[in-house]
Amino acid sequence: MLKAMERITLGRMQNPIRGFLHGGAAVASLVGLVVLLVAAKGVPGATLGAIVFGASLILMYTTSSLYHSIPWGSAWKVRMQRLDHSMIFLVVAGTFTPIAIASLQGPPLPIALGTLWGFAIVGIVLKAALPKTATWLSVTIQLLMGWSALIWMPEFYRQLGAGAVILLALGGLCYTGGVIVFLSKRPRLFPRTFSYHELFHVLVVAASFLHFLAVLQYAIPAAAV
Repeated sequence: MLKAMERITLGRMQNPIRGFLHGGAAVASLVGLVVLLVAAKGVPGATLGAIVFGASLILMYTTSSLYHSIPWGSAWKVRMQRLDHSMIFLVVAGTFTPIAIASLQGPPLPIALGTLWGFAIVGIVLKAALPKTATWLSVTIQLLMGWSALIWMPEFYRQLGAGAVILLALGGLCYTGGVIVFLSKRPRLFPRTFSYHELFHVLVVAASFLHFLAVLQYAIPAAAV
């Protein structure tokens, strides 16, 4: 009875809150990309960083919105879930790219970017080729990718300043907190409308926003000099 009432109230949307949240985030990411491109002033490195970061966010949030909004058939739901989870690898590497371009010089730059994008490709391939890959393995790779930035944090601090480091760290904590919420399936706030899964998505959006501020206020200006 409850499911029937929910279908009448919410139409054919699968998870309305998640779908609308990430749909809005996708639109905001598109606007953010335009803002970053303007700030980049046509400088190649800054422009490349802006495009990679902005495009990764747009792809992740668009994919997630479609996955959570549309009532896919069983086969397509599995495919969309794989694609949705794969986008996280893309965003981790995409977020690191403009920061690295603005902060690292010489051999450290290709080494850092090659390592992060290498892990991203491995993670995406694992999700595509081995659909039953354990969740813990994917999450471990994603967290290692994200927090591996600590290796370069002294250089980030020297080149971008304390403000950038604080924003990056806060964003990382939001992402990590979201992972903990997702894996523990806690807290179950309002199970019928806003539970742990919705909180996870809110934390992901918050992390993206904090990282966007770091890129806009610190990375792009430094790379556009």
